[in-house]
Amino acid sequence: MIEGEEGATPADEIVQQSVRRRTFLKGGAVAGATLMVGGVLAACGAADDTSGGGDAAASGDGGGGSKADYVIGCLYPLTGPNAADGEQMTNGSDLAVQEINAAGGVGGRMIKREVLDTDITSPEQIQQNYQKLIDMGADAVINGYLLSWDAAMDIAAQYGAPFLNASTSQAQCDMINSDPKYNCVFQIDPPETWYGKGFPKFLNDLEATGAWKPRNKKIYIVEGNVPYSQVISKVTQETAGEYGWEIAGVEPMGAGAMADWGPILSKVKAADAAVVMNTHYMPSELATFTIGFAADPTDSLLYVQYGASVPEYLELAGESANGAIWATVTGVYGDAIGTGFAERYQTAFSKPAGYSNSGSGYDEVYMLAMVWAMLGDSKDFTKVNDSLRKIIHRGVNGGYYLPQNFGLSFPAETPDMSISQAHLFFQIQNGANGTIIAPDPFTNGEYAPAPWQKS
Repeated sequence: MIEGEEGATPADEIVQQSVRRRTFLKGGAVAGATLMVGGVLAACGAADDTSGGGDAAASGDGGGGSKADYVIGCLYPLTGPNAADGEQMTNGSDLAVQEINAAGGVGGRMIKREVLDTDITSPEQIQQNYQKLIDMGADAVINGYLLSWDAAMDIAAQYGAPFLNASTSQAQCDMINSDPKYNCVFQIDPPETWYGKGFPKFLNDLEATGAWKPRNKKIYIVEGNVPYSQVISKVTQETAGEYGWEIAGVEPMGAGAMADWGPILSKVKAADAAVVMNTHYMPSELATFTIGFAADPTDSLLYVQYGASVPEYLELAGESANGAIWATVTGVYGDAIGTGFAERYQTAFSKPAGYSNSGSGYDEVYMLAMVWAMLGDSKDFTKVNDSLRKIIHRGVNGGYYLPQNFGLSFPAETPDMSISQAHLFFQIQNGANGTIIAPDPFTNGEYAPAPWQKS
């Protein structure tokens, strides 16, 4: 859908034009609404027998009537400490490209990815790799998250092509809004502030069900060592009192990798809080923390933040993770669209999809393909970016509507779930991930006390 505006083609007319252009592919039913869009995209303009095809081996400028491939540049951490998450990002976007190309491409033109292994903590490498993608003539640049995201902002603005990312940063949103030159940057998910705003409300909502009876109203926070984690901690501290919660303590994990959580776990035990919240993001280190906590637990609800979305977390933590709760502001839904995506991912890569960046990488590709199909030109960056601000896309991670260049959060920010991504709370149960316990109507299971909990 396109939102009409003064001086622009009205929404109804654009939709009608789009429908007139479509020729649906013949054959069996497609799995999931987003995959269906791929078939539609592939059919747009398919009657043009001069279209490129084949295996997407060629590259070129991709616009202005050219039938060369569309080129998407990808900055992913394929090696190093964030490689497990980088694999989710690259596989998710790869699956989307495979589906679209197998259905005939976008108007008969294939999509090609250029993937560069990128240290997401290194400003120098981020800028160097971004420049390489520019030199390749990338029609768009995507990534999951960059911890040093600010290093990409000016080079992205100078180039002007759409830059889609899920860096989950309020500071990035503020920077985008500070200067129109950054209007090519799209943070497709909500910022991390919604973690902190949503967590105390989640606790009260869970208590109200009667399934959990906290023995006190205290939260102890283990604070991760990157700005993302620190903002979540800060906003939780600011919000907790509004919901009747007290912060029993905040313990920063310190710089560098934390191989030994012992001293911090001792402070967790001494605080004796009903809720233990770890805002660190890295799955391997959260797994180590979980193992240590479960070995000598307190009667507490354990929350381990986003990192548990990556399969590596559960692979490492094993049975110790049973009962742990985690959340994401951009997560793969447990509905037919989300489960269909997970099944196709498993088939394509012989391993499970994670519950966050696998889906956002997939959705980024489809949003770009949708806009390119409507415009028929990827090189008019101004038109492409304007269209990205107007479309509404229902992906595997929920609804995308980006008039301000960043995603909206359900339910705390907006009650309209059609244009937002749900702040999903998962609980690991019986050795498996994927049980969504909040918010309604996205739940597919109910909260169960962890083995170490008495209530």
